Amino acid sequence: LVLLVPELTFLTGLSDLRKNSRMLKELMWEMIQSPQQHYQRLTNLLHRIRDSPDASRELERWGLCLDTDIYKTQGHILPVERINLRHRCFLPTEDTGWHREVAKEVPISVISINSWLLVYPKRLQHLAKDLLGAMRSCSGAMGIQVGQPTVQELHDDRIESYVRSIQSSLGSQDKLQLLLCIIPNGRDDVYGAIKKLCCVQTPVPSQVINAQSLTGHAGKIRSVVQKVLLQINCKLGGQLWGVDIPL
Repeated sequence: LVLLVPELTFLTGLSDLRKNSRMLKELMWEMIQSPQQHYQRLTNLLHRIRDSPDASRELERWGLCLDTDIYKTQGHILPVERINLRHRCFLPTEDTGWHREVAKEVPISVISINSWLLVYPKRLQHLAKDLLGAMRSCSGAMGIQVGQPTVQELHDDRIESYVRSIQSSLGSQDKLQLLLCIIPNGRDDVYGAIKKLCCVQTPVPSQVINAQSLTGHAGKIRSVVQKVLLQINCKLGGQLWGVDIPL
């Protein structure tokens, strides 16, 4: 039994905050702010300290004086790098993201998914069906060929069921390219067991998808599947995009 002194400890991580969508949204708003917003909040803080008699006296006692503006220096903005795909090039937008372009074009090199295994518990069979349909729908624009998988439908979602099924399939099939598993929400133990099996005991590229990611409107599911296909292509040795910066 380990007893911790409350005054000497502090909470880390988000714990159950992920279940509170409103609070999580507020937290993300605090974390992801523009440089202008950061600047505005810093200068507001400096003005509040200046206008507070107690804070001013405390700083004076320390022999400190705070300027009411942050230090400014000359900066240099680098030119935008060109992103190269197989058939076309483009310049990224101001938010430096280009997932949308990559998901609609053929990457520099693609690996066809011919020999792969799909594992899921029986109660999630509708999600597995939707996933397969979305993969075939999205893969064409990316130039990725997705073949028919070997399907393992589990009776339950216990760790032992996943591990036993995967071990059996890996032992009976030659040169399996990919293992794709759908796991229930909040089952980090299942995720850990699958990754340990596929990374340490019987090495094979693996992709684990949380069931919650495959629920919602069609646009959201399509976006998730696009990202999954890009991840899989990389794991199998494909190359998504390149830049002109020489070695």
